Amino acid sequence: MNKDQITQIHRQIVKNVYQGKLHDAISLIKEQGVINANDESSPLAVIEQTYNLMLRYTIEGMKDPNRDAIFKQMQLSLLMLADSVRNALMKRHYHSQVFSLAPLVMPPKRPRHDNIDKWFDYILRSETIVNDCTDTLVTFCNSEKASSADQSLIVSALTLSCLIFFDVAKYKALITIYLQNREQIWQRALVGIVILSYFFNKRIKLLPEPEKTVSLLTNSDKFQQRYEATVIQMIRAIGTDRITKKINDDIIPEVKKIMPGISERMKSDMSNIEANEDKNPAWKEYILDNKDLVDKMTEMTKLQLEGGDVFINTFAQLKNYAFFQKIENWFLPFSADNPAILELAEREEGKDFDLKKFVKRLEPSPYICNSDKYSFCLSIAIMPPQQRKTLGKYVDMEFKEMNDISKEEQLLHREEYSYKVLIQYIQDIYRFFKLNTLGKNFIDVFNKGFSPSGTLLFDMTFADGDKKRNVGEFFFSSENYGQAYDIFEQISLAAPSFEIYQKMGYAAQKNGDVNLALDNYLKAQIFEDRQLWNLKKIGWCYRKLSNPAKALEYYKLAEAQDADNLSLATSIGRCLLELENYEEALKYYYKVEYLDTKNTKVLAPIAWCNYEIGKYEQSLKYCNKLLPSDSKPEIHVLCGHNCRKLGRLKDAVSHYVDAIHCQDFTLKELADALAADYHDDTIDVAAENNLILDYIATNQ
Repeated sequence: MNKDQITQIHRQIVKNVYQGKLHDAISLIKEQGVINANDESSPLAVIEQTYNLMLRYTIEGMKDPNRDAIFKQMQLSLLMLADSVRNALMKRHYHSQVFSLAPLVMPPKRPRHDNIDKWFDYILRSETIVNDCTDTLVTFCNSEKASSADQSLIVSALTLSCLIFFDVAKYKALITIYLQNREQIWQRALVGIVILSYFFNKRIKLLPEPEKTVSLLTNSDKFQQRYEATVIQMIRAIGTDRITKKINDDIIPEVKKIMPGISERMKSDMSNIEANEDKNPAWKEYILDNKDLVDKMTEMTKLQLEGGDVFINTFAQLKNYAFFQKIENWFLPFSADNPAILELAEREEGKDFDLKKFVKRLEPSPYICNSDKYSFCLSIAIMPPQQRKTLGKYVDMEFKEMNDISKEEQLLHREEYSYKVLIQYIQDIYRFFKLNTLGKNFIDVFNKGFSPSGTLLFDMTFADGDKKRNVGEFFFSSENYGQAYDIFEQISLAAPSFEIYQKMGYAAQKNGDVNLALDNYLKAQIFEDRQLWNLKKIGWCYRKLSNPAKALEYYKLAEAQDADNLSLATSIGRCLLELENYEEALKYYYKVEYLDTKNTKVLAPIAWCNYEIGKYEQSLKYCNKLLPSDSKPEIHVLCGHNCRKLGRLKDAVSHYVDAIHCQDFTLKELADALAADYHDDTIDVAAENNLILDYIATNQ
């Protein structure tokens, strides 16, 4: 049994529970053979007995005011058993640090620095944690004597453990730790709470008085602002692939273009650099002359300052060190006192690179996440000497400048600095899930469908519609349309408006759901039926849904307001063409051609319309305007049709041959085109088509 099969079994049990099919859930759990169902005192047997009694009492008409509460408790218990089944199957078929067969024993001593790795492993692998243990962990995370690094690992272990086996005690422990408000710790606890509140929203709602549990958070100071920042950063993390692609496709190629110029200037001014540690002004001037690069670098800097993950591609290849084979090291706050760093510093002492100084500079930097800082340091040991020398000479000054800014932020903008800790931690988590194979053992936290709206935590945090809309507008402006749609939909139920429905329509359109987009644009139409943008969008949707008659209706309404809009004229022409009103379509296409002589997109439909109304020479004229620059097979086929109509069969065959020489166009597709588009009542078209096709086939 592989991981996918185990996951599917778990999902089916969970689905049955949420659908209220407890009998099916119990049966599926039994089938896995990992829980002793014959033991009458086992949790599964107790649930089954209770459920059977409930069924009997219900059929017999007996009233029980506690039935709903008992049913929810059985659902919760079965969900926990579902997690137990998955864990047992994973341990049986797939061994790892997460699903280990090693005995699970609570460390004999309370958490402290010399046993924190044992506590991390114990929490990670524990299905449930008793109250005494959670009290110990909560107290440790609030201790002045414990290091924030050790406390951070406890919080990360609780989060990861809950992703494997959701335990209410772990979830509540994270809430309590957050409320203690310790710097470096509350950020990690909050990220865990946000993740768990989304993925286990249904379970949380099954708790007795779930609102009471969540209100502990929503009633605390600054929670709304912090929660909003966390959700936004999670969405940014999900968009990391887009940022990486932008850097690889736009910025790096632009840098490579100007590298020869920069290289020459560096060589010519090397003596100045060695005499003066300041940057060479000539470099700056040279780069500023390249406006495209400046614009792109400015955009990247803006992304970084906003929390965009611009470094993952740089450090992705540096996660193969032995250091990262332990799960806990992916979540460690960076520290110069880490044993791996201290050992490395001792080995490098006396060499051409002052690693201790470098680490001290790197440690407080808020712009590189902890995981990447460890990668950076560990990679220094294998750098060529000249590269290390360059690094020491030029990077040291950069870090000093960043850290001076960082210290100022800590003093003057403490909350902003706290959010940088939040950003770093989310980036650390992202690396674990995306770059470490062990991350695949967990729920995909950074799933593109992540949308916190509709969760109990989100709804209670943003009970105010205006504040909820602010979050929706952020998602909308940052092109996270799925999340934006979910929030706008909630707002529309309470306060429908023209703009909200328009934005829902646009979000659905960008997500590829044209039917849903049309539905919302039509709802917006109820509030304002003459707005030009909305009319054009409705027309576009109908055209995409192959309803040119309705599309034309709305495009005509739009034309009444904007008769000179050539894009609109093109759309109207397209609808008329699809409705086979070729004469009328030509009027619009000719208008576009006349007013926009550079628009070549209308040439093909003009050629087609002329063919359909029998103006073959005119059609051929426009086809020739497109050839050879637009050598699409459709144009060659249309040329062939026109030549046949003009009695030039040899020329027609020549064009048909050119069509099948186009990439991805076959003789079969040519046959289909001949059958569908060439009509002539004076001859046996099918017979002539066959002759043409056979001639082409035998002469290729």
